Amino acid sequence: MSTSTQFMAGMTGCKVISGTDANTGRWQGFVVNEDATFTEALDKGAASVMTSIGLTGVTLKQGTFISLPLGDYFSSITLATGSIVAYNV
Repeated sequence: MSTSTQFMAGMTGCKVISGTDANTGRWQGFVVNEDATFTEALDKGAASVMTSIGLTGVTLKQGTFISLPLGDYFSSITLATGSIVAYNV
């Protein structure tokens, strides 16, 4: 597990996600690189977080930062449009 400073500085590593395939990993959060909409976002228990964090039916604008609470993480992210930079736990 990283410290908050390491996470904010990107020292935990990252992955650029684009296209419409499911991407799996362990990401604490992400920054929208290109306006994005989502098909699916799952937490560490493989439960959907689309509604609970407000991703359903919205377009996130470039520069938006989204994270899950400490102790949780995104285990799968599927985009419909756009691209994001997801930061590792």
